[in-house]
Amino acid sequence: MKVKSIIACGLLLLGVGAATTSCEDMLTADNKLVTTDLAPQDTVYQMMGILQRMQKLADRTILLGEVRADLVDVDPIHASADIQQLAANNVSTTNVYNSPSEYYAVINSCNIYLAYVDSLYKIYGEYYYEKEICAAKCFRAWCYLELAKIYGEVPFYTKPITTDEEANQVMSSGERRDIEGILNFAIADLDKYADMSKNDELRPRYGSQKWHGITWNKFFIPVRALLGELYLWRGSKTGSQSDYINAIRMYHDYFCFPNEEIATGYHDVHWMTSSFLSEMTDDSYSYYEFDVESGNIAAVLPIDSVAYFGNTSDLRAVFNSQYSNNYYPAVTPSQRIRDISKSQRYCYYDYHSSTWHDTLYASTSANDFDDANLVGDLRFSSVYITRSNISEARYNGNVNDQKNFITKWTEGYTVLSTDVRQSFISYYRNNILYLHLAEALNKAGFPETAYAILAYGLTYDVLTNRSVISQDEFNRLCNIKSRGFSASDSKYNTSADLMGKTSSSFVIWPSTVFKNIDHAQPKSAGSYSTMDDINNGYKIQIGIHSIGSGDTEYNKYYKLNTDEIEAGIQPDVAVPDYAPVPRLTRNSTHEDSVAAQLIIDANTLLREQYEADQAAVDAANAAYLASPAVRAIRQARVSQFILEEEALEGMFEGTRFYDLMRYQMQEGKIAGKSATITLPDFVTTNYGATPNMQGKPWYLPLPPR
Repeated sequence: MKVKSIIACGLLLLGVGAATTSCEDMLTADNKLVTTDLAPQDTVYQMMGILQRMQKLADRTILLGEVRADLVDVDPIHASADIQQLAANNVSTTNVYNSPSEYYAVINSCNIYLAYVDSLYKIYGEYYYEKEICAAKCFRAWCYLELAKIYGEVPFYTKPITTDEEANQVMSSGERRDIEGILNFAIADLDKYADMSKNDELRPRYGSQKWHGITWNKFFIPVRALLGELYLWRGSKTGSQSDYINAIRMYHDYFCFPNEEIATGYHDVHWMTSSFLSEMTDDSYSYYEFDVESGNIAAVLPIDSVAYFGNTSDLRAVFNSQYSNNYYPAVTPSQRIRDISKSQRYCYYDYHSSTWHDTLYASTSANDFDDANLVGDLRFSSVYITRSNISEARYNGNVNDQKNFITKWTEGYTVLSTDVRQSFISYYRNNILYLHLAEALNKAGFPETAYAILAYGLTYDVLTNRSVISQDEFNRLCNIKSRGFSASDSKYNTSADLMGKTSSSFVIWPSTVFKNIDHAQPKSAGSYSTMDDINNGYKIQIGIHSIGSGDTEYNKYYKLNTDEIEAGIQPDVAVPDYAPVPRLTRNSTHEDSVAAQLIIDANTLLREQYEADQAAVDAANAAYLASPAVRAIRQARVSQFILEEEALEGMFEGTRFYDLMRYQMQEGKIAGKSATITLPDFVTTNYGATPNMQGKPWYLPLPPR
């Protein structure tokens, strides 16, 4: 059965008009067709009914997270009044996007399902509905988290509402939970699934059918990734180190589960030669990274592309020029994202031989490029494309003379030739989850490992490189234990032993699974030579910053350099030169032999002193790297790196407002549901003020019932 028909049947069976239908009546129950006697086949329809309700959240989820922030500008003439309110952070209770009822519709659907499904029903010793129960709990937790991010504090209930009387009881009880209370519930509700089977085996599949090339299991949220998000948000709110550690666990187990390992991938945009000519860029990023079949999208929400079949999305018309909007998109990239992109330094490691190579940097002057957007990081130029439309505008004054396309919302197409609707949004993209792992690592006290995600990619080689991750940090990292699988798995225990740890260690990224691109060899051929790695079954792992800024591991402008030396923290110790006395050649005379032996003894003493000095320096440097003062400075530096990288990698995807919110939570600058927006000091210092945000409320007003 096709997805569309299953979703339609799901609506009939689910019958949860019992959930909300309007802003004014958030929890009104007016539909008596609630299915409570579920046959096995009905669970499929029930799940599709929940998905159908999720579709209504697509546009508001993206726009609330993007338009209220600083990476887009809104067209004051062609954008709707509701979108203009979002951009001004002056949102009324009647704004079409200020509708918690749509989230509660999903929540109530999940509550009904969980209340009436036979959770104890077994076949061949396995719980028959385990995957569906996990999926419903994930949808409910995701919706509650979104509500908490949007409103700060919301009505909370977990029992099904099937009558008006039940709705009135819930509303009259006055039970509300803030973001911490919601996170406490959601984590407790999902926690047991972290110890269960593989990532994909925790998600319903429903056969081998595919939608747009993707199997149905991708319709459902991976529970470990969701738990990582929940723990990260709770850690950001409470400052709890244990929450950050648990977030690290969840992200790690999601990325590293044996035989389901997930790397950053190798899709990037880079200069092909050291001449930095505009026509010499190679871009696999904009097409493959955001295509539903790319494999780098953790989970998708399918949306009907034709209104006849159900719920459709207007995101393409908001972000792109189309015939329907006279080629005037509602939003365009702001100067802020252009400035963030231009401020990066693109690095090119020019390798010619083992004895001759050079590190080059692209120009920072727009005059040196045909396209000014090629300055700095290349991801912006990859996903934002403009085309002349003079020929059409010449005969129609209402038509824009330029076409603008944000290819993240064209499903991999460079430009759009039709007004076909968006067919999916992603819940989570793996590269964004890697950045959230970096956040958790940094806040938990592992700034070097967090930086490695940005600059190198987490691999076995990186984790065992003491010039990248100090011994102190690595030792502390290995105290974290995996939840989802045993480190004694045959694919991992060898690497653990090689790391000098027992097989019970946590941080296991085996060399046979994740592998860095070797920038030295491929650049001699002018392109990245990754096919050998792919053909041998390896997945490629690169630093997230390298996706758009080149060979970051060689970039002197992107180093973990801080003010430790100026602050007087770094030890002032050095190893004296080791200069052995020249040896004499022994001969047959006793005197010469004695003299030669004296020189040998002297050199031995010199060598022992040198080794002692070296050990003292190593100890001093190790203490320096392990000191809380240095760690705090590095954490602050990495936090800034991560926030900028989240902008470069996540621009226009609906994450920016919440990235800023989480950053300010971590800084202790959001207190209570009435908190007003302040931006990080380094953001305003480097890029100027943001009038549409500064002093405005973080949270929307909750519409009255």
